[in-house]
Amino acid sequence: MSQSQDKANAPINVKLLLIGNSSVGKSSLLLRFSDEQWLPEDESSATIGVDFRVHKMEMKGKKVKLSIWDTAGQERFRTITSSYYRGAQGIILVYDVANRESFEALPKWFSELETQGT
Repeated sequence: MSQSQDKANAPINVKLLLIGNSSVGKSSLLLRFSDEQWLPEDESSATIGVDFRVHKMEMKGKKVKLSIWDTAGQERFRTITSSYYRGAQGIILVYDVANRESFEALPKWFSELETQGT
């Protein structure tokens, strides 16, 4: 197989970040999408630093490899998780519709995105 054929068959790599306040459901969304499971309520715990999953899919005949990064929402992990913004092609900002404070924190998260230069 030639090098150009290898490139054509290689999956497209996409890095996505899930960001938002603590306890808004980022880990639950990640698990539901990547493993098609729900996170049991009694097993939910805060993400320490970052977690990520790889999800392979096909879109319009092309193979796509999604690396989805679930970042910790707590302020104390903010310096650790900031390096994970590098190279991200997409960011999903998550808030809890039943938690007004998480919605009101969205401008802070947008500001962080601007600071990180993504």
